[in-house]
Amino acid sequence: MDNTEQKALTVDRDAQIQVVVQNPDWEDDSIDLGRVFLNMKEKRRIYAWVMVLCLVLGLCLPLLIYQFTKDPLTVSSVVSLDYTVPAGRNTELRVPVSNLTAPDGTPLDLNQVTSSYVLQNAMSGIELSQPVTLKNLRDNIRIVRILTEESRQQQEVASKMVGDKNTNAYTQVKSLELEYEKKFVVSLTNGFGEEDSRIRYYLKDEELRLVLDRILSAYNGYLVKTYSQLVLPDDEISVIDIKSLDFLDSLDLMRTAAENLYNYCDRQREEIKTYRSWQTGKSLTDWMETLETVRESSVDYLYSYVYNASLVKDYAMVITDYQYKLRNAETQLDIVKNNIATNQTILDNYKNDEIFVTMQESDSTRSTQTTTDYYNNLILQQAENYKQLAVLEERIADLKDKIESIDEKNATTAENLAEEEQVDKELGEVVASIYTIYQGINDHMKEIVESPVSMTYVDSSAAQGKTANFLVASAKNMAIGAAAGLVIACGLWFLSALAPEFLGGSSAEQKEKTRREAAKA
Repeated sequence: MDNTEQKALTVDRDAQIQVVVQNPDWEDDSIDLGRVFLNMKEKRRIYAWVMVLCLVLGLCLPLLIYQFTKDPLTVSSVVSLDYTVPAGRNTELRVPVSNLTAPDGTPLDLNQVTSSYVLQNAMSGIELSQPVTLKNLRDNIRIVRILTEESRQQQEVASKMVGDKNTNAYTQVKSLELEYEKKFVVSLTNGFGEEDSRIRYYLKDEELRLVLDRILSAYNGYLVKTYSQLVLPDDEISVIDIKSLDFLDSLDLMRTAAENLYNYCDRQREEIKTYRSWQTGKSLTDWMETLETVRESSVDYLYSYVYNASLVKDYAMVITDYQYKLRNAETQLDIVKNNIATNQTILDNYKNDEIFVTMQESDSTRSTQTTTDYYNNLILQQAENYKQLAVLEERIADLKDKIESIDEKNATTAENLAEEEQVDKELGEVVASIYTIYQGINDHMKEIVESPVSMTYVDSSAAQGKTANFLVASAKNMAIGAAAGLVIACGLWFLSALAPEFLGGSSAEQKEKTRREAAKA
């Protein structure tokens, strides 16, 4: 090949070389929002259904979560005490209860609400949808006492002192005596089963309220059975045998029976005395007035008449009986006098608030506090001894007067047969009258015992607490879920419209790279 041809070949080869300047638009990272919104418009039908689906999922998911995470239902009832308590030590006066005090004046034991006796009575004869043991009930019951306003303020002050690390905080807390109102709250939480088991049994809401009501009713029954003083009066009238007993003996028993019956009525609480029977229209106060009238106009009058007239059925038997009673009374009087002398000797040796008493079979002596209590008991015993002394002396004097009166009347006893028959007749009428009053009081008390007056020691409110509506309880979460679903749906819609922009740019770059490689070849 000559030089001319080689030059021509070289020139032609150079003539085919082209300078390519890269288009700056190929590497432009900008996004055309117009095309993006156009893509969104084209896909609006599809993503309308996607948005509906996300909204539904956002609304339903909180409801589903609530069903698995909701707290079990707890029903509560406020219990108020409704009875009277002793106003003070060794006193008959009673006042309405003002704090957590039992009817006998001792502190009220609220642990009895969950005792086996109360829970067994509560669950007796009840059928539930799930098996519940007494232990399950005891574990799910909570009792909350309510502090009085004054005690609550004291507790807050003491707690603040402890928080401030006050040096007097310990003494303040130790000496703090809290008082509680006469009401407390009993709560029962649903969800029963073994403690180590993950499986829980749930009662229906109505069953849970029924169980709580029955527990409080059983606790009321426990209080009534333990503390109720409403017992029926003793029948001391029908046991008086006026045919075999002498006049004065029968009348003595009758006077004692009438007095005991009146005292029984007088010991009752004011609300018991004023309770008016729906059968007879009478109250216990009315019966007491009737009894007092019959006792004064019939029993005491007849006793005075028989005593002053010295009327007896059998002189020898009556004298023997009275002499036997007189010897017994004199023997008891000697015993009481000896007790008085012994106690007085010990009391005279009491000095400086201390007395040393040697215990039997022991060389130890009592402490000062113990001997002080012992001394106080001696004073009470001495007062009781003097009381017995007065009764025995009066009884001895009465027996001596009866014996003397009967001895004087013995000569004329045979002349008073008609008078004795009349007394015997009147005595039968008096016994019948007193027994009629006893039957009326007995029936009246039976009615009271079976009425709410005596059967209600606590008042409890209806079981409060209801399961929140699942829509209302989940409203906040449902709103959040709906908003989240809407955001997710809109995000997916926008991303699906934006994706072609990225895919389109990558495709243009790939085509340019291929073309350049082909040109180089």
